[in-house]
Amino acid sequence: MDKDQIQYRFFEKIKVKLPPNISLVVAVAETLDISNDSAYRRIRCEKQISLEELQKLSKQFKISLDELLLVQSDSFIFNGRITNNSDFKYDNWLETCVYHLETIGKYTPNHMYYLAKEIPFFYYFLIPEIAALKSFFFMKSILDYEDWKNVKFSVKDDYSKYQLLCKKISDTFASIPSTEIWSIENITSTIQQIEFYRVTGSLKSDDDALVLYEKLDELINHIEKQAECGFKLKAGQESANSGPAHKMFVNEITMGDNMQIMQLGNTQLTYINHSIINFITTSDLAFNTYMKQTFDNIAHKSTPISVENQKDRLMFFNRLRVKVANARKVVIQN
Repeated sequence: MDKDQIQYRFFEKIKVKLPPNISLVVAVAETLDISNDSAYRRIRCEKQISLEELQKLSKQFKISLDELLLVQSDSFIFNGRITNNSDFKYDNWLETCVYHLETIGKYTPNHMYYLAKEIPFFYYFLIPEIAALKSFFFMKSILDYEDWKNVKFSVKDDYSKYQLLCKKISDTFASIPSTEIWSIENITSTIQQIEFYRVTGSLKSDDDALVLYEKLDELINHIEKQAECGFKLKAGQESANSGPAHKMFVNEITMGDNMQIMQLGNTQLTYINHSIINFITTSDLAFNTYMKQTFDNIAHKSTPISVENQKDRLMFFNRLRVKVANARKVVIQN
C-alpha cells in the first residue's frame, strides 16, 4: 500500500468517527490549527501529512495506527472514560450517555443490538423512581462516593437534578431502532438491590420497597407494549403504528453481558460494559464483525416475542411479574 492510500484510509477512518453533522474538513482544520483549504489538500492527498500531524489526529480521533497500517496483532483498540470522584463523576457519565445516544441518532440508518444481562439500562431512566434508585445504587454501592455512605433512599427524595438528563436518555433511546435479547433473569439484579437495601436499612421505609416494585411492574408493562406493537415507545405512550422498530428475543440458556453493537450508517461500533457502570467502545472492523455474528447466532437460537408469538410473549412477561409479586410478598409478610 503506497503513502497516498494510507493517508486516504486514515482520513476515511476519521470521517467514520465523526457525527454526521460535523464536517471532516472543519474537524481536521481545527485539530491541526490550519485553514480549511490546507485541510482539503491533506484529505485529497495533495499534501502529505507530517508525523506530528499524524500524531495529533490519531490522538484526537483515537485512530489505531496498527489497524491503519494493517499490522497483524492480537490486540484491539478501545476508548472510554472511567467514572470517578474527581473529573468524571456520575453527572458526567449521564451526560456522556446522552452524547452517545444523540450521536447514534444522527446516523441513517442506525440500529442498536443489545445482548442483555440485566434490564437494558436505558429503560431505567423511563421511570423516575427507578432512575432515582439506580442513581442511588451507582453512587452509594458502586462508585462508593463518600457523601453517599450514610445516605438512605426513599422514592420521595429529590433527584430532580438528574431529571432532565434522565429524560433525554429515555427519549433519545426511544428514537433509536433496536433489537434486544433478554432472559428471564434480567430483572433479578434490580429486585435483589431493592431487597438488599430494605433488609440492611438503606431504605427509609418498607413502603419505599413496595412503591419500587409497583414502578417495576410499570416498567415491565411498558416494555411489553413495545414488544406487542413492534415499535419503541416514549414514557406514557401506549402504542404505535409506526416509528423506530423494536425487536425482542428471549433466550432461555444464554445470559448476556450487556454488550451493544451500534449500526452507524455503513459502519459499526461495539460497546463493552465493565465495572458495572462504565463502558468502552471500539470501531475495529474484525472485532465488530465477530460480535455482530455472535449476536445474530444467539438471536437465531432465541424465541422472537415482538409482534408475533403472543403466547410466548405473554408467558415471558407474566414470569417477570411473578418475580416482582414474590418479592412484594416478602415485604408484606415481614
